[in-house]
Amino acid sequence: MKTDEKARFYKLRLFFIRIRHGLFLWTLRSILAKLGIDIGPYYWVLEGDGLCDDPKIKGNSEDYHTDLLSTEEIASLRNITFFDPKHVSKASENGQMKVIALKHANEVAAVMCIQYDNVVYRKKEYQLKSNEAYLLNMYTYQSFRGKNLAPYLRYHTYGMLRKEGIERIYSVTDYFNKSSLKFKKKLNARPIALYFAIVLFKRFHKTFKIKSYGA
Repeated sequence: MKTDEKARFYKLRLFFIRIRHGLFLWTLRSILAKLGIDIGPYYWVLEGDGLCDDPKIKGNSEDYHTDLLSTEEIASLRNITFFDPKHVSKASENGQMKVIALKHANEVAAVMCIQYDNVVYRKKEYQLKSNEAYLLNMYTYQSFRGKNLAPYLRYHTYGMLRKEGIERIYSVTDYFNKSSLKFKKKLNARPIALYFAIVLFKRFHKTFKIKSYGA
């Protein structure tokens, strides 16, 4: 059965794929969030500051290369449920964001955004300094899953950001997103704070810091 993003009823199939991989609670929270009820814990994560092994692609790594996407390429990215091509294209044009991809030949296999301005996550703002960046929207296309592409792209993005003078790299990991927690653990990313957020119908929002782990 096809499970690629262009397949008919892909979103329904994606639901069962996520359940099969132990993401029921994360999927449930995501569904409720779309209905205006966004409640749950998440980690504020520091990445790229610890030693880790260079992730290896399963298969021939010479078939892949990293590339920064143009606004036209960004606009062509479709069927990623959490990715808004128009918003990202505009942010890219304004210099607030870059989109880096891992390509197999000329096909995008995995993609991720790099944000350079202040971050707003579940209505809470995190201010970034000039030597800081934020990683978001990591996605591997279904036909390329299981090849260790996410850690590989992430690791090589760290190196690119270091060359830009970025010294601290942040991200958010949903408490219930086991897949994200797993691949970031491979890179020795570490949580520096655990938050609990409540956002109700965009009218009420409150975020509590549950625990600090140290920066």
